[in-house]
This record gives sequence, C-alpha cells and structure tokens, in this order.
Amino acid sequence: MIKNEIKEEQTDVNKIEELSPVEIEEAKEKTETAHLSKAKLFFNMLSIWSVIKKAKKINKKIKNDPNFYTEEWRYNWVKKKCRKVLKLTNVYIDVVGIENWLDRGIVLAPNHQSNLDPILMFSVNDFLIQQPVAFIAKKELWTQKIFKNFMNLTDNVPIDRNNPRSALTAVKEAKELISEYKRSLVIFPEGTRSAKQEIGEFQSASMKVAQMAYVPIVPVTIIDSYKLFIKRPKGKFRIKIIFGKPLMPEKFISLKTEMLTKNVQREVQKNMDLYKDWDPKKLNITPKKIDKKSRVVFY
Repeated sequence: MIKNEIKEEQTDVNKIEELSPVEIEEAKEKTETAHLSKAKLFFNMLSIWSVIKKAKKINKKIKNDPNFYTEEWRYNWVKKKCRKVLKLTNVYIDVVGIENWLDRGIVLAPNHQSNLDPILMFSVNDFLIQQPVAFIAKKELWTQKIFKNFMNLTDNVPIDRNNPRSALTAVKEAKELISEYKRSLVIFPEGTRSAKQEIGEFQSASMKVAQMAYVPIVPVTIIDSYKLFIKRPKGKFRIKIIFGKPLMPEKFISLKTEMLTKNVQREVQKNMDLYKDWDPKKLNITPKKIDKKSRVVFY
C-alpha cells in the first residue's frame, strides 16, 4: 500500500512538471485559488471570515487613533494570520542564506510566481532580527474586499501600473520608507506573477529606488510557489526561498539602472539554477534553525 501511494505521488509530481506553457498561462488567467480540498476550505470558512472581520475592526481603530496598536503588534498579528494560511495550504518553507537579509533599510528583489509570495516573505521575516518587511503593491489591493483591510496594517506602497505619475509617487514614498524608517522593502521586478518556474524579464527601472535611497539590494529566489495553485500530491508542500549575497550601493551607484536590474536578475537566476532540485534531506544537511510556528526551516 505504501509503495502504491509513493507511485501515485510520483505520478502527480510528473504531471506538474509536464504542464505545457499554454496550460500554465491558462491557469494564471483563472482566479488564483490554492489547490485545497473543498471540505478543508468549507470547514475553515468561519475562521477566514472572522480574520477578515477582525482586520476591519483593527483598521477602524487605527483610523480613529493611529497609535492604538503599536507597529510591532500589527506586524505580529499579520504574521500570525500568514501562519494560518500556510497551515491551511499545508506549506512549509525551506530558507537558505537568511543571514543575507541585512538588519537595515534594504531592497529585497524576488522573482514572483504566485499570490502566495508576499505571505512567504512575511512568514520568513522576524521583527526582532530584521527590519519589518514592506511591499510595493498594485493599488487594486486597497479596494478588494478581502485584501483592503490588511494593506494598511503594515507599511505598503500602492502603485498604479498604468499611470507613470503614480509610479514616481510610489518610488518617492518607497525611498522614504527605506531611508527614514529603515524598512525591508520588497519589490517584485517582474511586475506581475509568472505562474511558472521560469523567471520573467525584470523591468528595467525596478531597481531605481535602491539607487535613490543608496541601500543594498538582496536578490531573492522563490522556487515552486506556483505549484501551490495546480493539482499536486497530498501532504506537506515545500517551497524554497534563497537569499543571495547583497549588492552594496557603493558598487552599483554609478551603474545605469537598466544594467543594475540585469545584474540582479542574473543573481536570482543563478540561485534558481543552483537550488531548483536541491533537497536538504537527500544531502543530509542539518538545519541551522527551525521555526515550527511559522513552518520555516533555515539552512
């Protein structure tokens, strides 16, 4: 029986790997919903609804008194909800190179495979070790029923991808977040989800804010998060996040932004190639740290 289960799981893995680019693009166009059993989703609907309602109440209190909740409390509350998402989707995260996430104002530049990626970055962030994470995100999230009550709980910068003036405003606001408030700012240089393992072209101006703020850029490689939204084997689902060596501002300040962005993409791709098939268990690599609450293993 165990052998049959292993064979079935291997067959499902092969099906995932054999998806054609057309099938992946079709999946991307659909409303992105994690591949969960209907029963599991049904039994968690009340919990999901309660979280959304609680976020709405917190927002109302913050509007009346911005200091009602401390910044640390808000970040920790959101992180707890991220943990619930990982538990619901049965996701575990293997992290390599977390020491490269410097405790100062920085730009984190990950590839973007799915809507889960911001939750992954939030789950890995430790408020006591690194500066709190912030995001540049599409402005539509501030009007969507599910997301709008979460966007103002932490520091996030809205951007209208169809409005050049909005982009300039977003860059200025992002620069202030990094320089004045020392945030770890996440920018997805692809601009949108790829919904596949292959990394899309990084937008040439995406690293401009790092040059303006004169802060390090940490290339980040997210591996396999796109598979969460297609049929996959039952059981634990592991996603890898690789933090590359920081690119220091004194080394790239004189580079053209387009060339800098290409250099960042090259580093992200390099770690994709190195770690795509990396399996710490098969290699008998001992974890440096295990965060059971956040379902994160650090190597």
